[in-house]
Amino acid sequence: MPDRSFDEHMVLEQQDGRLRMLVRTHYGIGQSFSEDSGQTWSAGADAGLGGPCSRFFIGRLRSGRVLLVNHVAFKGRNNLTVLLSDDDGRTWPYQLLLDERDHVSYPDATETDDGRILIAYDRERYAAREILMATVTEEDIKAGHCVSGQCKLKSVINQASG
Repeated sequence: MPDRSFDEHMVLEQQDGRLRMLVRTHYGIGQSFSEDSGQTWSAGADAGLGGPCSRFFIGRLRSGRVLLVNHVAFKGRNNLTVLLSDDDGRTWPYQLLLDERDHVSYPDATETDDGRILIAYDRERYAAREILMATVTEEDIKAGHCVSGQCKLKSVINQASG
C-alpha cells in the first residue's frame, strides 16, 4: 500500500464475496481487493474516504449495511463521525457526528443483540486521557441526530489519573 502509516488494516467481505482491505495511510484510507480469499491483492489505491492519518473502524451490521467510523470535515483528529452505507460501502449517505472536539481517535464498534451500536474511542490521550462511548442506532445515523431513546453521545467510561 503506497504511503501507508501504522498497520491497522481492517477487512470487510463485500456482498459479491471479494475481500476489501482498508489501510491507514498518510493521506487518509487506502484500499486493496482480493478475489481469491486473500491469496492475492490488487494494487493499493486511495479509498476516497479521507481521514487525518488516524485509526478508523469499518464493519457490517446485521441489517447488511456497512458502518464506518472516521473523521469527517476534519482539521486534525476532530469531528469523529459514524457513517452508514446501503450499497456495500460505495456511498455514505447517512452520518451522525459523534464528537466534534479535538484529539478524538481510535474508534472501535460493536452491535448488540437489540440493535444498539456501541462505539468506543479515546480523547486527549496525553491530557484528559478519556475513553468514551457513544450508543446509537441505525435510525439515529439515518436521521443525522439522536432520535431513538437509546442514543447517547460522549459518555466517559474511563479516565486515567495522574
